[in-house]
Amino acid sequence: MTRAVYRFVKYTTRQDPTVEPEYSAECVAGDEQPCGASSGRHAHPSNVEDWMEAHLKETRHRHYRRRIDDFAEFVPTDELPPDLEPAKVNRATP
Repeated sequence: MTRAVYRFVKYTTRQDPTVEPEYSAECVAGDEQPCGASSGRHAHPSNVEDWMEAHLKETRHRHYRRRIDDFAEFVPTDELPPDLEPAKVNRATP
């Protein structure tokens, strides 16, 4: 029989500081079906707002779905014990 030793560590989530969020918008205006035009992904919200304004001027569409996608990571709430490495498990066999 194989036994495993588990060490439970409390974690919390936070925005991953190594990756920038992404911003985008999609036009949802339309009588029967949404327009579906998309701004694509951008690194700054002002680029998306500029696209929305240009699309409004071209089509008179006023309704959009905006998205902000960020990246998250789990971080321990307390200091990890010195002998514990992330993603490692010590297994003991009888």
